[in-house]
Amino acid sequence: MKKYKYRLETLLKVKSQKEKEKQREHAEALRKVYEQKERLTQIDSRRRDNLGRQRQVQEGGKFSVVDMLFYTRYFLKLKRETLAGGELLRGLQRKSEEKRQALVRAAKERKIYEKLKEKQKKKYDDEMETAEKKELDEIATNSFYFNRRK
Repeated sequence: MKKYKYRLETLLKVKSQKEKEKQREHAEALRKVYEQKERLTQIDSRRRDNLGRQRQVQEGGKFSVVDMLFYTRYFLKLKRETLAGGELLRGLQRKSEEKRQALVRAAKERKIYEKLKEKQKKKYDDEMETAEKKELDEIATNSFYFNRRK
């Protein structure tokens, strides 16, 4: 009995490799999203820390115009960084979603070939079972006629 061989096995391997590549790309895009979220969290943390320092200086009574300008400019700088970081985050999230969609498509393509492989394997198994039954029937028939002759 000959062994089953899937003729599209190399194509299935290519599709699997492509899916793994898409997984890596999606993971990289997600990593960038998480890094950007962390940067935004750090900016917010610095803003809150400096707000606390500004309050301490104001309560201490030694708050000058220079200090006020310094804190105002610094808070504006943090606000600009937050806005720019937010835009960058949205772009990274969009790119990550595109990578996820590409990964989903690659997985669907691979699954199509796997299902085809399963169907062809089942068809092969059914054909082999039918051939085996025919062979057993032939052997039984020959045995019956052989025993009848005696």
